[in-house]
Amino acid sequence: LSPMISPKHHYIFSFTFLSFVLIPLTTSSFLATIKTADALTLKQSPPVALLTGATGRTGQIVTNELLKKGFQVRIFCRDGQKAKEIFRNNDDNGIDYLKNIEFCQGDLGNENDIQAAFSNASKKLTHVIFMAGGEDADYRVVSYQGLAKFAQKATAVECNTIRHFVVISTAWCTKPYSIASLLFNTLYFDTLPMASYYLGEQALRKAAAGVTDKNSSLNYVILRAGGLNSDERYAEKYPDAATMGLTYQQGDTFDFFGIAGRPGMSRSQLANAVLSAVDVEGQYTVEVTGSGNVDLNDSSFYQELRQDDNSKAVIANNRDDDDDTAVFDTHTQAVKQLKNTAIAASLGGIAMIGIYGWFQGLVLLLSLDAIIILLWSRFFANKQAY
Repeated sequence: LSPMISPKHHYIFSFTFLSFVLIPLTTSSFLATIKTADALTLKQSPPVALLTGATGRTGQIVTNELLKKGFQVRIFCRDGQKAKEIFRNNDDNGIDYLKNIEFCQGDLGNENDIQAAFSNASKKLTHVIFMAGGEDADYRVVSYQGLAKFAQKATAVECNTIRHFVVISTAWCTKPYSIASLLFNTLYFDTLPMASYYLGEQALRKAAAGVTDKNSSLNYVILRAGGLNSDERYAEKYPDAATMGLTYQQGDTFDFFGIAGRPGMSRSQLANAVLSAVDVEGQYTVEVTGSGNVDLNDSSFYQELRQDDNSKAVIANNRDDDDDTAVFDTHTQAVKQLKNTAIAASLGGIAMIGIYGWFQGLVLLLSLDAIIILLWSRFFANKQAY
């Protein structure tokens, strides 16, 4: 200190310096050190993934591979005991899968169960992989509402250690008039799966866009699968495709009559697409199928793809992106138009059979159906609603 300062002022200056400079600076440095150490500990610790759909055929492949990679997994499932039996029986090369698995029993339609899946984890979650769905699912509850709730929880402040989110969705979900959408929506008309998948995607985009802290931003990959076969059927029916890599596109542009429709992809190929996406940095929506040149384990190509612009994640007709009624109405209308067209074609066929007889009438009816399918594919199937 300067000799010009009196002893009295010396004490005042020292107290001021200690109170307003040294202590805050030391405290700030201490807290920063703790935060840095916590981040390093988190980074160095085994990653922990919360999974849905882990007991399904694709999910089992993904789960087993994650465990081999050193992940710890927390499985959200409807029947915990059944899930334990599945993974106990999946013992591979002496690996004890169960020691690195937590089971969380619950229902995607129950918000308390979903809350518990996140808050009751024994270790901090770093990843969420959403694979729930399938033939027996209520798509509206699972693929839309369940995914929406998972996205909200994953982006909550208390879950700021979650950095990656991967979702299995479906190709053609933005095209309600496509052949694939019409077939799928007609089969499960009560829950309109294609609309539900799209709304689930939008919920994730909206949740990710709502994270304002850049240090807590959520990386995600939405994988729109095109055509899915069991490994056995795929290898038997499409042996050449089974040895190939993956095809990735953007813009929901797969042709239903192309490789995405047939041969499509195997479950193992889809599982590899999920595994290659778990640590991708950025926010992407991609379509994926087989018969491609991308290596099954490659993720470097994401750097060349277009990231989602979530500021524009709205429906094309300018209605709000969370207006689920508008989306369901669009898909419902498409199915109704198809049914009306089919009824009109059937009545025309009956008339032609009555006029020309069975043989000629049937030939004319089949010709009319072919023309309708051709015109529908040409003018309606590629109509992108969103």
